[in-house]
Amino acid sequence: MFHKLLAFIGYIAIWIIGITSRITVINNGIIEKFRKEGQNYIYAFWHGRQLFLVYSHRFRKINILISQSRDGQLITDITRLFGFKAVRGSSTRGGMRALVELVHAAAAGDVLAFTPDGPKGPYREIQPGVLYIAQKTGLPIVPLTFSARRKKILNNWDKFIVPYPFNSIIVANGNPIYVRKTDDLAEKKKELQAALNLLTDETDKLV
Repeated sequence: MFHKLLAFIGYIAIWIIGITSRITVINNGIIEKFRKEGQNYIYAFWHGRQLFLVYSHRFRKINILISQSRDGQLITDITRLFGFKAVRGSSTRGGMRALVELVHAAAAGDVLAFTPDGPKGPYREIQPGVLYIAQKTGLPIVPLTFSARRKKILNNWDKFIVPYPFNSIIVANGNPIYVRKTDDLAEKKKELQAALNLLTDETDKLV
């Protein structure tokens, strides 16, 4: 019951940030193109950049991978209020079952979402799950991030960003990355990691 109350408070707080802020979306033409073509895809964003994205991407039929930890339960409760479907699992617990569930969701035409350095890091280091799913399904990975002019950066492993209300916020999409059946996953990890870091750092400069 306490978790549900806490999730509702978080939900209201995020709504307040969203409705009081000026939001700019960069490179959204990529997503519009995929939608017109009926193409689903995989979002990838750093763990510390997830909070505002649950508002900016609400009610879009997105399946998001969330760990089975206690913190993961709170994130699950909040994201469900914003219309996401939580798939529970991580590299340390329940990962294979979760990946199978995500493959089925992709086959049904849903959009997927990963925090590929979660749930416990290392900071900004890609774990293999997102690359495996992209290779298995053929779906493009779209790097995603947000930044805010006024924000609190928490002193934890992922440098989690909490934007303030009445803000200027940028949500940015990167160019899609494809993982072919014959691709070297170690090289694709470097490519995705570099793309996410560049997108995130450039978005920080813009605000």
